[in-house]
Amino acid sequence: MLRKLAYLFLIVFFVMGALAAYTFVATVNKAGSVAQPIGEFMQQLVIPATPVVMPSSSTIVRQINDLARLETASMELEKNVVAERNNDMLWGIMGETLIFEAHGLAVAGVDFSNMTPADIQVVDPTTVMIHLPAATLFEDLPLLDTETSRVLDRDTGLFASVDPQLETLVRQEAEASLREEAMGTVLLETADYNAQEFMLTFMQGLGFETVIFTDDIPPTVEPFEQEIPKGYMLVTPTPQP
Repeated sequence: MLRKLAYLFLIVFFVMGALAAYTFVATVNKAGSVAQPIGEFMQQLVIPATPVVMPSSSTIVRQINDLARLETASMELEKNVVAERNNDMLWGIMGETLIFEAHGLAVAGVDFSNMTPADIQVVDPTTVMIHLPAATLFEDLPLLDTETSRVLDRDTGLFASVDPQLETLVRQEAEASLREEAMGTVLLETADYNAQEFMLTFMQGLGFETVIFTDDIPPTVEPFEQEIPKGYMLVTPTPQP
């Protein structure tokens, strides 16, 4: 009798265990089916990474330095220069007078190779402050046009001979005079303005929308911090193979 009761107890135990196992598996499967849409919903709340890459001042300056010198303005000049020698002696009979018509082209611009990272401050991804070198007259470019410049008149006294050095001297004086005249015009102001217009286009090509030109080295700005919408997370996406 006791043996029969033991067998009955074992059968009931196995049946109850099977029912418990079935209930557990069913519950797990149901929970998994509910968790999947919840997980998809949570993924929709996460912003795929769109990190803002801020170009460094050093990188921008290297690109600008590669531009080297930029000729941004020029001006054609013309002037008559008179050179004399010994005309105040013996009523000029030992003297010489030379009238020289000088033509030239003054070229001004900016030397970008002199810029340093301190001349640029990146405020945010669309705004940059920049300090450009002042425009100068390029001294190494010949200002006097030797092809169009000419001697208009040359007069020597009764007992004077032509001085071969006088024309050389008058050419040197003519170039210096043209350079001085160019510096007294709006040539440098025009060169500065054109340099800013060029740099504005150049920086816009790098993605900046607002370009602020400063008279001196721009002030240091606070590091840019990307804003993240409330309730969202910014994560770095996993590269796809």
